[in-house]
This record gives sequence, C-alpha cells and structure tokens, in this order.
Amino acid sequence: MLIATGSFTPGMPHVLRGTYTLTRQDGDVVMQTSDDFFFDGSPEPAFGLNVGTPTDRHDLVLRSNMQRTRFLNLPGNLVPVSGRHSGTINPGTDLDSFDTLVLWCFATPFILGFAPITRV
Repeated sequence: MLIATGSFTPGMPHVLRGTYTLTRQDGDVVMQTSDDFFFDGSPEPAFGLNVGTPTDRHDLVLRSNMQRTRFLNLPGNLVPVSGRHSGTINPGTDLDSFDTLVLWCFATPFILGFAPITRV
C-alpha cells in the first residue's frame, strides 16, 4: 500500500534527481527510488529520516537523526548510482515523527540531498 512519495533535491555541489515511494509491505515500510533516480556518488551514501529541510551538516539533531534512522546504503567509493533501489526503514521507527527523507554521506558527514515525505 502506497503511503508517501517525494522528489529529490540535491545538496550542493551534488547531482541528485528522481523520485521515491514509501509503501507498507507485510508490516514493513519500504522506500524505493524511481527508474530515473540518479546520484553522482559519495564515499558512504545512505538514507535516513529527519524533521524539516536539512541545511547545516553540523546540526547535532540532524546528525543524530541520520545515525539512528540510517537505512539503505548505496554503493560508495564515489561511483554514480542510478535506477531502482529499495530498502526497509528500520522496524520500530515512528515514521509520523519525520517529514523528510535525507541522502547523507556517513563518511564525511554531508547532506547529499533530501526529499519531503508527502503522505498520500
């Protein structure tokens, strides 16, 4: 069952485009990127959840949110990533407590991009 969608906005100076869906599957919440998803790469990219638009990579709340909600690691080593990728949001995560999906570099740390969670 579809529960949310959104479109990605890149964090400067990165290239990030595409959309995603959040669906409920057998009690889990699964995020899946679109066929046209593209990201130019970073050392250790993964998705996490946040409240509001992330603007400052030094924000301690943002950094804490990324650590505790991390899911769906993408290929690292600065290689471009494209197409469909899917991952399950950690069981027990209260999705209603968050309104933004963030692509975060866990190696540096750095805001690679984000997308509002638009509930359907």
